Amino acid sequence: MRCLALALALCLAAPARADRIESAKISLEKLRSDPRRSRYRDGWEAIVRQLQASAKAGGPRAAEAALLAARVRAELFGVSRSPADGRAAIAAFRRVDDDYPGRWGKEALHAAVQLSWHTKDAGDRVAAARRLIERYPESAEAKTVAARTALLVGKQSPPGGHNPVETEEGDDDEDDPPEEVAPESPPERHGPIVKAVNDAVAAWTEPEDPPLTAAKAREIRSAALASRSSLAAQLGLKVKRVVLDPGHGGRDRGATGPHGIREKDVALAIAKRVAAQLRALGFAVVMTRKEDRFVSLDDRTRIANEARADLFVSIHCNASRRRRLAGAETWTLNVGSDRYSARLAAFENAEADRTVSDLRLILADLATKANAGDARELAQAVQSSLVRKTRGRDHGVKQALFYVLLGAHMPAVLVETGFISNPAEEARLKSARFQETAAEAISRGVKDFVDTRRRLARGP
Repeated sequence: MRCLALALALCLAAPARADRIESAKISLEKLRSDPRRSRYRDGWEAIVRQLQASAKAGGPRAAEAALLAARVRAELFGVSRSPADGRAAIAAFRRVDDDYPGRWGKEALHAAVQLSWHTKDAGDRVAAARRLIERYPESAEAKTVAARTALLVGKQSPPGGHNPVETEEGDDDEDDPPEEVAPESPPERHGPIVKAVNDAVAAWTEPEDPPLTAAKAREIRSAALASRSSLAAQLGLKVKRVVLDPGHGGRDRGATGPHGIREKDVALAIAKRVAAQLRALGFAVVMTRKEDRFVSLDDRTRIANEARADLFVSIHCNASRRRRLAGAETWTLNVGSDRYSARLAAFENAEADRTVSDLRLILADLATKANAGDARELAQAVQSSLVRKTRGRDHGVKQALFYVLLGAHMPAVLVETGFISNPAEEARLKSARFQETAAEAISRGVKDFVDTRRRLARGP
């Protein structure tokens, strides 16, 4: 009888722990959507305590609860901007790695690195980056951090230094200037990824380079071009897996055309065709949804990261109050400066559970500047192919703060295949012929981008 009672208690305990986590998530969503309450720390701290209790109780979702508690602490820092809250969040991320090494640990350490760029604590940044790369050297997260530190080294090293990279004139993706730090000398380790971090640490302590002459600038640019292929090879640029994200779904219909055609249906139809064509080209494909069901924006990015995707392509239809607007455009992640991109991002982010202001404070850096250049090149390849094959109007490659692209550990783009608000284009989007053409264009754009990267990796 006692054994039966114990077994029953254990069976009931697991759902109870899961219920506590789900309850905390609901409370978190409500807090995020309440501009008044979210300004005060007590609401955030209550959710942290609830999640910590769930983690302490154990069970299969304990790691999830611990990581979410650390993320909530990071959001609290975004509200308070208190250095103490920032340090507490980074410490919480490290504890997740201590208690749950592996998948949860590397995700937590990557989050700690990203947060450290906002706390402006160079010591935390170095420690978190080094720990991530030493413990999980083959992970996508480690490679992302290594790429970012390699970019830092390229910006600060002389022509003969380590990993020089090309810096294009007018590039708007510059990092904040690295803060001075005097870390202890790291133990000698091998491997290009760890070396990139160690070189970056040294670079942070060096004085700025003197102004460049025109000849010196040409020399650096030449060295940068020569080194891009070796950096590409080092970071494993052979693309094998693509995650396709059909926009919206389930209760989230997206935009609806004047004749009732729904964006969620068109996006899914095109994505399925893209998946078939990419598989025929030899790519592995993962879809965030294969049917008409709701998938949160957070989960879409999580699916891509857990699948260790090499590329992320989100497929949508556009909409505008101006019914005559038609054509295609492709987006990468950034904070859009014009009103049009802000309106579009606000619409596509409608199902997000965080406010844009919170995102700017904490998560905007998760665009991963190491992937920004590749994302732009992917977007341009897809956009060019889409315009060429569909003969639509070219609205170009643009940038905005799309929530679905935040947190992606790989180059990520959002494709607006056409304006469903335009009656003529709505009819095109509905047709199987156009859907097939658009799918062929997107898959060809992906293939063109990959072929270009492979040629770059091979070198001249």
